[in-house]
Amino acid sequence: MLSVIFLILSILSGAYFVLINIASPGTFLGTIFSFSAVWLLIAVFFALLFVLERQKILKKILLGISKTSKIILVSFICTGVFIAGLNLFFICTPRLSDGNENVRYVIVLGGGITKNAKLTDSVQNRVRVASEYLKSHPTSLAVVTGGKGKFAPCPESDVLKPVLASYGIDENRILAENKAKDTIQNFMFSAELFAEHDGITVEEVLASPVAIVTSDFHIARAERLASRMGFSDVYGVASKTPPLFILNSYCREICSYVKLNLRILLTGKPNHL
Repeated sequence: MLSVIFLILSILSGAYFVLINIASPGTFLGTIFSFSAVWLLIAVFFALLFVLERQKILKKILLGISKTSKIILVSFICTGVFIAGLNLFFICTPRLSDGNENVRYVIVLGGGITKNAKLTDSVQNRVRVASEYLKSHPTSLAVVTGGKGKFAPCPESDVLKPVLASYGIDENRILAENKAKDTIQNFMFSAELFAEHDGITVEEVLASPVAIVTSDFHIARAERLASRMGFSDVYGVASKTPPLFILNSYCREICSYVKLNLRILLTGKPNHL
């Protein structure tokens, strides 16, 4: 019975890996070095357990592990589950916009483009939500963010700006930030662009109400980063994650949120702009 469970888990993990990569095409190397490769590794892991169980080897291995090692292993797993659950709670409870705030600046975070310089469904949703927000806040100014990724054909902002404009947003209201390599740089360069455009200081931008448009799973971390960097009044505007990508996106976000917490704890970074 146990071997059947291992086989089913291996097949499900492998199938999920294939499905999310078919639904979000990219380069081969981009797939190998993305979080989605975890599902392939999980599939291999359960396939190995299946073989060991079928060959009656798994029980011998478990019996050969000392009681102390088993306690340490179980404690490690329980601690990991607790930390993951705690971080997931914060990920799922961001500060969201109610649409009534008086926002001057809107930051639209990118999320990667395909090898053909197209937006994924997830990022397309962000742009669509951003356009709706900008239409309901006609005096606001937007910046689309994203430099050129390692496997991308061009800076992401070069793709985001015309797509956002295609939803009926005046291009004069859209600034393009095309240098950032991560979310921290997204905020840093966006603040500088807003300040330059309006002829004010970065500190004045940081003190102004700002809306951040990104996917629902990413809102909490984006808000925390923005707050650490000095943005004092931040509103999250969330776009829905396509159903197929929910599991992968939230699992990846848990890892990213834990990584951010460790970075803040160990280095105190990111710093105030």
